[in-house]
Amino acid sequence: MACTVARAGLRQLALPVWSRSVSALLAASAPSRPASSTSSSSAEAAPARAPEERPPPKPGHIRMKVDGREVEVPRAITAIEACRLAGVNVPHFCYHERLSVAGNCRMCLVEVEKMPKLAVSCALPVMEGMHVITGSPRVKKSREMVLEFLLKSHPLDCPICDQGGECQLQELSMVFGADRGRYFDYKRTVDDKYWGPLIKTVMTRCIHCTRCVRFAEEVAGVADIGTAGRGEMTEITQYLSAKVFESEVSGNIIDLCPVGALTGKQHRF
Repeated sequence: MACTVARAGLRQLALPVWSRSVSALLAASAPSRPASSTSSSSAEAAPARAPEERPPPKPGHIRMKVDGREVEVPRAITAIEACRLAGVNVPHFCYHERLSVAGNCRMCLVEVEKMPKLAVSCALPVMEGMHVITGSPRVKKSREMVLEFLLKSHPLDCPICDQGGECQLQELSMVFGADRGRYFDYKRTVDDKYWGPLIKTVMTRCIHCTRCVRFAEEVAGVADIGTAGRGEMTEITQYLSAKVFESEVSGNIIDLCPVGALTGKQHRF
């Protein structure tokens, strides 16, 4: 009887110890801390790391943005060249990297942040912090209007044109042009010219990019051809009607022409 009472007493003494949870035992064994320890530990935390400074651009280079992406480009280039270095192709007709800037086709218009009007990218020097946007709704609409104006006077003879399938106007019209035209006027016609034994001219197809004019003056050194007239009556012609474009490199303007206005006589269909 005495053994039974002793065992019951031991169970009553041991029960509170075994019923405690592990977390309670750990909390009981941990030393007590003052209430302000949490705030003091947060105050003693390490200060936030300052942002790392970017290295400056390479000598002769600047940083700018093209369609929201930052790029590093040479300082002495234009916006259209900076876009090309950034992997963005800006459509154009008159621009050529080996010729002087004309800026007369207006196909390369882009939007520049903080500028009220669209800018001609082939004649726009780059600046530090500039942001060029090439695909905004304003830019797309301007390209569509430029192509509509060019096609207003351009003949629809692509199936019989030697430049068909390789025509820059044909390609850009498929990508950026409208799906219908709004003009129903008669298309203008321009008399063909004689520019020597190599070049066949169909001047009705000319879009007045002046690549051939600049090549003749700057590369061939023969200022025999130029622009005459204004507006819709503009045409590329000789300054003197009897003058012939005579140069040993005159045949190269066939490759420069973005449309089928200048083709080779030896390779016509």
